[in-house]
Amino acid sequence: MLWTFTVVVLGMGGEPMHFSPRATCGFSSCPRWLRPRASCSSWEPRSRAQRIPMQLLILLLLYAVVCANFCSRQGTTAPAQSGSIKALRSSNIRRDESNHLTDLYRKEETISVAGNGCIHSPRFPSSYPRNLLLTWRLHSPESTRIQLTFDNQFGLEEPENEICRYDFVEVEDLSETSTVIRGRWCGHKEVPPRITSRTNQIKITFKSDDYFVAKPGFKICYSLVGVSYPSPSVTDPTLTAEALDQTIAAFDTVEDLLKHFNPDSWQEDLENLYTDSGHHYRGRSYHDRKSKVDLDRLNDDVKRYSCTPRNYSVNLREELKLTNVVFFPRCLLVQRCGGNCGCGTSNWKSCTCVSGKTVKKYHEVLKFVPEAGHPRRKGRTRNNMALVDIQLDHHERCDCVCSSRPPR
Repeated sequence: MLWTFTVVVLGMGGEPMHFSPRATCGFSSCPRWLRPRASCSSWEPRSRAQRIPMQLLILLLLYAVVCANFCSRQGTTAPAQSGSIKALRSSNIRRDESNHLTDLYRKEETISVAGNGCIHSPRFPSSYPRNLLLTWRLHSPESTRIQLTFDNQFGLEEPENEICRYDFVEVEDLSETSTVIRGRWCGHKEVPPRITSRTNQIKITFKSDDYFVAKPGFKICYSLVGVSYPSPSVTDPTLTAEALDQTIAAFDTVEDLLKHFNPDSWQEDLENLYTDSGHHYRGRSYHDRKSKVDLDRLNDDVKRYSCTPRNYSVNLREELKLTNVVFFPRCLLVQRCGGNCGCGTSNWKSCTCVSGKTVKKYHEVLKFVPEAGHPRRKGRTRNNMALVDIQLDHHERCDCVCSSRPPR
């Protein structure tokens, strides 16, 4: 790059001298105190004092050239340095992402459960930190069990494809021979159910990755549950399938049925009813199976719709027992009781679905009366037909009537 400088220096007489690198001798004009016939190329100062401004002029020129070169190099090297910094940061980010599991803060705590207590994620109910792997091991006396209850303010990072991959809390049953995962939960749409350990040891694990989410975390309160053992002197009689079937028939809901069989643990049995014990890993979505299989609704549908009024088509001549007339339309739809009764009981075949309430409804139809003893004549049919109202029985309610003895 070419640089052009014009340096102005004051001469001995106070006259400015202009120096340009493109001039032959370095001056664009000669000062007035030079000899008139002297050329610029042969000019020299008359005294030693006049050589001092000339030396300063050369030093200023060299300084200006050095500064210009330095500034130009700074301008060209700055983007390259900035690019190298960005590349270094990106490489650091990639390295952090590949090794983020090794950067987790790990802590394990053992708790002897002698009463009630709670554990929670750090900063609960504020947003929990990143890169955590926390473990709590709860132990209770041999004759007790540990019950866990989640706080309603539960919220972790959302699952991916209904699987808790990133942030989650996990509960495991521990024994000397096996470890069974009771569940893994994340998200915020549903609070995990209450859990009672199957042994006197239980493990709770909380993990968060390097992605920050503004969620409250979790809080779990634990308590002791006693184990009741049956007395050796008291034995339950053998329950046959027929007797069990009669017992089940007396209940309308699963909750009432479980309360009858297990008064102490019916709630836990109800919560674990829809879990698949054959798999060690179960995602959070398995709780939604309650809405997919509603046993109470299925049982109620049987009782409500097995013996109910339903559509039947009846022939009007047969229904009204008239043989000398013809109707159009020939058939009509009516509500009549149908279905079976007593499903699941031993004498269900002896029950009959009958009408509990019958009403008569009017229907307007076209009635034809053929003439007896006369041949059919064209044009006389009009006198033998008319719109008439007829009454038909409709069943509004149906009841099951069972005889005391089953039919032979």
